[in-house]
Amino acid sequence: MLLACSMACGAISAQAQDGLLNQASSLLAAKDAAAAYALLSPIEGEHAGEPSFDYLFGIAALDAGHVTRAIFALERAVAVRPDDRLARAELGRAYLAAGDTPRAREQLTLARAGDTPAEAAAAIDRVLGVIDQVVPQRGARMSGYLELGAGYDSNVNSATNQGEFAIPAFGGILFQTSEDSRRQDALVGTAAAGAVAELPLSPDWRLIGAANLRRTVNRDVAELNTRLLDATAGLRHTAGAQSQTVALQSGIAWVGAERYRDVFGLTAQWQTQFSEQMQGSVFGQWSRQNFPGEIGRDNDRTVLGLGLARGFQRGVTLAYGSAYLLRERTNAGFDALGHHGHGLRLGLERRLRGSLVLFGEAQYEARRYGGEEPFFNTQRKDRQTDLSAGLRHSMGERWELTGQLRYTRAASNVVLYDYVRNTFQITLRRNFT
Repeated sequence: MLLACSMACGAISAQAQDGLLNQASSLLAAKDAAAAYALLSPIEGEHAGEPSFDYLFGIAALDAGHVTRAIFALERAVAVRPDDRLARAELGRAYLAAGDTPRAREQLTLARAGDTPAEAAAAIDRVLGVIDQVVPQRGARMSGYLELGAGYDSNVNSATNQGEFAIPAFGGILFQTSEDSRRQDALVGTAAAGAVAELPLSPDWRLIGAANLRRTVNRDVAELNTRLLDATAGLRHTAGAQSQTVALQSGIAWVGAERYRDVFGLTAQWQTQFSEQMQGSVFGQWSRQNFPGEIGRDNDRTVLGLGLARGFQRGVTLAYGSAYLLRERTNAGFDALGHHGHGLRLGLERRLRGSLVLFGEAQYEARRYGGEEPFFNTQRKDRQTDLSAGLRHSMGERWELTGQLRYTRAASNVVLYDYVRNTFQITLRRNFT
């Protein structure tokens, strides 16, 4: 506030061009940023791009707690008037409030150079001193987690519960399924660990990496125990409210004692903050999936989609969603195992009280397979719905306890792939930073 007041009182009134700006300037001088923001926010669309308005609105938004809108407004002001050191100083203060220390230091240093008013220069020096003392140049960062869980799975093998079914290719003869081929339930234990690392290459570029290992043990169904190992390495570029990420990904999955699937691919995402409360993204992924011993299932998988997240009540409630297209192209001669489709995912989180969070998610995916399904004389079509809900409780800064229910309904015109699955799990997680 000291930096804001020194600039608001000295320069804002001189830049004011109409009664609203003068009134907002007076409100800021009286330290009523919320009222100034409420006054100027409705006319932002009309006056965005006018440096005097953007400068004043940026200060009001920042001091009222609307950091992202403040950054947008002050970036516009600096773009039009690159020599406006007062606007740069406020932009530096906004970056600092957003946690972007490198950009904050850069803008404040530029603002301090040259003929800056003495009072503003002194305020900038104090802020820079605090940054250098308390928030040194950000270097490499690393975090990790350990997780243990236990629960129940009504259909560990994602199998049909049909005891017999007709095979059209054999004149409708009834085929009896073995016990092992039908739905199997089990008590389940899980263990997981992972780490994320970031290394700055410049103020705008960061090298990122991540790795995760997960183990699932099913009581009395040991042949369906799983191990999953995945790793990611890539680059992230950040510019204002936008960021772009490109990364290589790889993974290995085991079922029982056998290696089940190998995955290697590339993922890319563009993300932007439309406002303080709204975030959007465009994402894409390509991966090669190989199934040792089952060459017919090997495929190239492509996913393209859009995402949107919106916060309400200052972060008390978060709603998010994404829509995507997908395709799995198999090797020649195995068209019936490849498919294309689309999906929709919606989620909601709400903080109930203190550290207790209620969350829920719904996902729908439709898939149409190529070729004709062997023995069934038809083209396979699947429609899968997943519903989940749970509670998450943060116990201090590093511990989290989560309980979750999940329901899956895979509806298929081929009975082998038609099933229902219910799971319940409680997990305890320890975070490390």
